[in-house]
Amino acid sequence: MTVPSRMTVTRVEVPFAAPDAGVAELTWGQRAMMQAMRREDSWLPMGGHRPVAPGTTVADVAAELRYTMQRWQSFRTRLRPGFTAQEVFASGVATLDVVAAEGSDPDEVAAAVEAGYRATPPDLTGDWPMRMAVVCDRGTPLRLVAVMPHIVTDGLGAAVMVDEATRRVTTPIAGLDPLQIAAWQASPAGVRQHAGARRHWDRHADGLPQFSNPNTLPRYRKCVLESPALAAHLPQAAARSGTDQSTVLLAAYFVALSRATGATTLGVRQVVSNRFRSGLSDVVSPITQLGLCVVDVPPDFPGAVTAVARAALPARKHAYYDPYAVPPLATPCFNDRRTVTTTAFGAEPSSGVLTWSEPPGPTEPLFLHVDDVPGAVRLILDVDTACFSPSTVESIVHTIESVVA
Repeated sequence: MTVPSRMTVTRVEVPFAAPDAGVAELTWGQRAMMQAMRREDSWLPMGGHRPVAPGTTVADVAAELRYTMQRWQSFRTRLRPGFTAQEVFASGVATLDVVAAEGSDPDEVAAAVEAGYRATPPDLTGDWPMRMAVVCDRGTPLRLVAVMPHIVTDGLGAAVMVDEATRRVTTPIAGLDPLQIAAWQASPAGVRQHAGARRHWDRHADGLPQFSNPNTLPRYRKCVLESPALAAHLPQAAARSGTDQSTVLLAAYFVALSRATGATTLGVRQVVSNRFRSGLSDVVSPITQLGLCVVDVPPDFPGAVTAVARAALPARKHAYYDPYAVPPLATPCFNDRRTVTTTAFGAEPSSGVLTWSEPPGPTEPLFLHVDDVPGAVRLILDVDTACFSPSTVESIVHTIESVVA
């Protein structure tokens, strides 16, 4: 961990013990995350820092870490060499970094600790995956920092973990744990699920357009638009179409791609939570995967919404599979990361300001992420300029914004 030199760090040992342990192959969600980590040349850290409740002690924070390690298998898992299998341990010792930051801004110190965690790749075979620190002033905890690789869980699983850890839930975990998920996936039912998904991918993958562009430098770029207009009009567009906001956004993405490239049949790999499946709603493990949505894009937006709503159902149904046994595709991707879609009544329906930066590493040909921010919807497009030019990306962003209005 890297922290400013004026600060001192003490490591507190936190022993834990749980009733379950075992060895299994990686689950499909873990395999998908490993593929993403290799593809993007990143261990995909997730987490952050937050204030702690007044009166919290270092012992309280250590108890939270112990609770987390004992309750969820993902946090006491180490990968076997080669990353083909995982081992869940029943007991061990985790560590809590206690950072003394007397007289310094606690948010700045917590941000520095978080940055240090993110900058150092974890040892997935020899250490526990989560790093946790508490920032103190004269022994009083002020900020909590926690960073983990994405192979521990996905965003919805992290929300489950934070909620239950905050409430100190003592009832057994709901649904399956990673060892149980791996066992089901190897069962006849899991084999049938994968086979059906593989047929869907094989049936639709052939003939999809491949995109190329004379490369510009830097090769990988990030385009961001925070759009008050989308926040204002998206709820109304969803109501008019009788569908949900995510489907409307995905349809707008298809229309924008079609208009920018001239292709009328397009495939988009969309991130599917898979939490509608039995036993997976509250899983603290990565279970999101990419589903393949293929659409013959109508020229009109209402028709496109209808077509995408119809195509998205089989895409979601067949988004649970062994990614190591499905041929890779290089299509645009879509990820609606909003956990709550708000109705922005009263928002100013103005266009947003588009900015460019560089992503931390390689990316898909084009990957649209959607986030909610106050008063706006944020569109983030990570682009491989060997596939799409910056001017094409800008036209896609503005078309998404305009067709929804």
